[in-house]
Amino acid sequence: MAAKIDLQRVGACFTAASLFEVCINPSPGLVSPQDSGAHTDMSLFTFVIGSSTLAPYFGACVETGWSHAQESLGAVFGKLRSVGVQAEQELLRATAGVNTQRGQLFVLGLAAGVSGVCLARGVRTPSGAFFGVIREACRGLTERELNQLENRVSLTAGERLYIEKGYTGVRGEAEAGFPTVEHVGYPALVAALHQGVSFNDAAVHTLISIMSSLSDTTILHRAGDDGLAQVQSTAQAILGAGSVFSERGRQLILSAHTDFCQARLSPGGSADLLALSVALHFLGEGFPEPQILLRPSLFKR
Repeated sequence: MAAKIDLQRVGACFTAASLFEVCINPSPGLVSPQDSGAHTDMSLFTFVIGSSTLAPYFGACVETGWSHAQESLGAVFGKLRSVGVQAEQELLRATAGVNTQRGQLFVLGLAAGVSGVCLARGVRTPSGAFFGVIREACRGLTERELNQLENRVSLTAGERLYIEKGYTGVRGEAEAGFPTVEHVGYPALVAALHQGVSFNDAAVHTLISIMSSLSDTTILHRAGDDGLAQVQSTAQAILGAGSVFSERGRQLILSAHTDFCQARLSPGGSADLLALSVALHFLGEGFPEPQILLRPSLFKR
């Protein structure tokens, strides 16, 4: 049986990942310590307040998954949803209604709950089995939540995109077991760290890798299919030029930030999956050693 300290440590991994995501720089179009990216209603401090508010709820999700691990995963998902509704209300209260991290709450809260289940069941996190548990917990999610929207008066941006163009967004990604994290984001983070770059630069590379393929509904909501095509093609060009590992790649990343800010392109969905990739790395490998955290960035300040 897991000790309470084990559950707290798992929760801390998700809180740290939430904070790390907003500290990454440069992160094209996103809020960072440098600036507010493509946003005019939030800053680094707004995100810090949001992450601080969500911290106890990440812990609650871990404990919920752990304490109900012998129930059906569908039932566990329902209990996590209840925790998430309360967390969302508190998040919006703390940020005066500014939507800083609702998507991140869903992604990290779900993964935290599944991590609790896996801790109780002796399943390694991350692993193929971990992503399989997510798929089972989210089975039927898209059909349940997106196929009954025609008569709804108030719709979220993601729900409108589903009705108009069929994009399933974060729900579809979750129901598939977060394949973009399993096959793109997490491997990119591990590979970059193995090449000896700073944690910041490894995370920037991870973000760019995710952006290159994700149908990011935050971008689609703001700028439609053309905006998504611009983000994906820009990310692909950066990867083709060597990403953070080459001078040309780094120049393109900095240029992308300028371009995305001017066009109000903010890849928030990609940022949420970056946060999950980071959280899973912390869970699998522990928090980075000081010598890794102190590695200098290759980006000139």
